[in-house]
Amino acid sequence: MPKVYQRETKSITEPKEYQAAWLKRLYLTKWGNILLFVVTSPLFSIMWTAIDHTRFSKNKVAQFTKEYGININDYESANYRSFAAFFIRKLKAANIHVSPSNRVCAVAQAKLLTVPIHSDQTFTVKGQNYRLEDILQDRSSADYYEGGTLFIYRLAVDDYHRYLASETGSVIHRRKIHGKLHTVREIAQQHFQLFKENKREYCLLETKNLGMIMQMEVGALLVGKIYNQPFDSYQRGKEKGWFSLGGSTILVAYPKGTVTVDQDIDYYSNLNIETQVNIGEGIGLKTC
Repeated sequence: MPKVYQRETKSITEPKEYQAAWLKRLYLTKWGNILLFVVTSPLFSIMWTAIDHTRFSKNKVAQFTKEYGININDYESANYRSFAAFFIRKLKAANIHVSPSNRVCAVAQAKLLTVPIHSDQTFTVKGQNYRLEDILQDRSSADYYEGGTLFIYRLAVDDYHRYLASETGSVIHRRKIHGKLHTVREIAQQHFQLFKENKREYCLLETKNLGMIMQMEVGALLVGKIYNQPFDSYQRGKEKGWFSLGGSTILVAYPKGTVTVDQDIDYYSNLNIETQVNIGEGIGLKTC
């Protein structure tokens, strides 16, 4: 069972995982592996979640909020026509507290892991070794982040699925990459290079003091869509977009020498333990 460090209580927990038994059968059995080709296709996610976009799924909202302790009064609306509409619920502005500008801002409510990007642009997540070039499908952009830091935000099904822009800057490059839709949970990360295989899109932001920041949204099982605001520039701490249904991941890369990670997050990341963070929370310090 994956462990998560809770900053508020300074404790380590084992959060309840949505449909864990089904995913275990899918990824750890012979017949499940045979089905993976079908189940991880974007078409399957669209068909499987179709009913969640209808009024017949409305009753799931009350059950979900009770099971995960979600306070519906924290959001702009308390009434949703479907479970899919509830899933992309929007927090009241007063409930999003963005950290001071000298701090690295958490772009989402998520389980956060930070990893160094080595001099050969490789990094390791949950036992899998990645090359940033394979994820971006762009060698020159990947080389820019050698020696930098990668922030990996894993959004569980009960996390808030809208996300912020990491920094203020102009979009100098934007790309969408088609791919599969594996779950982003540890059970799949141990067997597949998810960030290389999954559907994803990213942009490169040219900032005033930090150079070029990369922010990527990664789709996951039962997440058919990534919705990004089609702006030419983004402002730090303002909404950049949202995911529809299921879990998902956001990757943010900072160049070498621009940021340091908060001590507690860095400590637990080195132990391969994620840290629960809130949207807008300060998670590191900018050094330039």
